[in-house]
Amino acid sequence: MEAVDVECTHCGVVMTSWSAPGSLVRYYQCPFCARTHSSPYAEVFRRGAGARYVEARPPASGGIPEATPEAVEWAGIKSSAARWFARLDAEERRLVGAASAASRAQPAHARIPVPLVDPRDVVELRPLPRSRRSR
Repeated sequence: MEAVDVECTHCGVVMTSWSAPGSLVRYYQCPFCARTHSSPYAEVFRRGAGARYVEARPPASGGIPEATPEAVEWAGIKSSAARWFARLDAEERRLVGAASAASRAQPAHARIPVPLVDPRDVVELRPLPRSRRSR
């Protein structure tokens, strides 16, 4: 096989690769987004669905692949969003836990079950218009 590298289509960097001794399977992983692909799924590489074959290029100075500025910016945005969602989940769990503790603290007779109603059975009540009211 000619010298080729595998490039992450999301980040645009050459993926690192490894294989177990004696194995025919080779694994490729993006050093930035951590997406992983394996050689038995050649259609992934042929169609560019996450990774693609590119001509082998000499390593950059220092031999470390570099991400594009856009990839670095997106990694920061995804990290910030992940922290925000984790904080929301933790707050929701805390509030649900506090609400269930408060409901357990109430005596059984104080808890009134609220039945669920089908929205089709709900009737809206409004006052009659002034012209139809009795005098």
